[in-house]
Amino acid sequence: MNSIFGSIDDLFLFCKVVQLGSQQGAAKELKLPVSTVSRRLSLMEEKLGVRLLEKKGRELVATETGQQYYQLLESQFTDLESHCHQLKDHKEEVTGTLRLSLPYRFYNSYVRELITDFLLEFPHSQIEVNLCAEDALPETDRDLVLTFDISRAEGMIARPLFLAKHSVFVSQSYWQNNDVTEIETIDWIRLDDQKSLTYTDAKQTLKQINVHPRLQVNDLDQVMHAVIKGLGAARLPIHLVTPEMDLVEVFSEYQFPPRQSYLVYKQRKFQPKALTILIERIMNAMERI
Repeated sequence: MNSIFGSIDDLFLFCKVVQLGSQQGAAKELKLPVSTVSRRLSLMEEKLGVRLLEKKGRELVATETGQQYYQLLESQFTDLESHCHQLKDHKEEVTGTLRLSLPYRFYNSYVRELITDFLLEFPHSQIEVNLCAEDALPETDRDLVLTFDISRAEGMIARPLFLAKHSVFVSQSYWQNNDVTEIETIDWIRLDDQKSLTYTDAKQTLKQINVHPRLQVNDLDQVMHAVIKGLGAARLPIHLVTPEMDLVEVFSEYQFPPRQSYLVYKQRKFQPKALTILIERIMNAMERI
């Protein structure tokens, strides 16, 4: 035998037979057919040119040469098994650093506690969070990104997270002191990517208008603050509008396209366990909202 390539499994099989005293015992532990065990041992003896096993009564035992092989190999295989188990345990351990890119409001409202609890549960993990504006194009080198824009997600996994329905809102003071019957002439507050407004009118006609804002800002919280202060109207996610804001929905007969959010992450054959757990916890948390 010039090389051990292809023989390690058979030598391990031989050691198991010696340990357990039979081919049946080794076959059961290794989940192999007895015929396979017998055939592989015979081929190995033929390749080595020595007899390794012999029958003594009902028991299969090592020959003198086989006993020498067993003494040389047994401790090596025991150590190798131990190392393999350690590698498996390390793979299954939740460790490492995760880099996230999340909108500020989403982080603050929905996952701040979840992420803190995750780190408390898994003390060998670390998380770096980059908070961004609601509509910002996220950094592409992050392990996990929440975004409404998947134009740069080619070759990545984009899992739908939640669907944000929208409507137009103004403050009570703006509604009382201004004409809010014409969608084209109202004072608009917008995020910096909302150059136009698409909607379906009461006659189910799809329309699009250009928006000339009084205020344009790249943060949704600031848009909502300006609406509450009475500066004008904005298209807002309905789920973020609370009774305490005392806002009035206008143009309720119109339908505005909802926006789909996504969790985006790299497609990997061996994804870190920490990332797998965190993704599933975020998905489950949003299902309950």
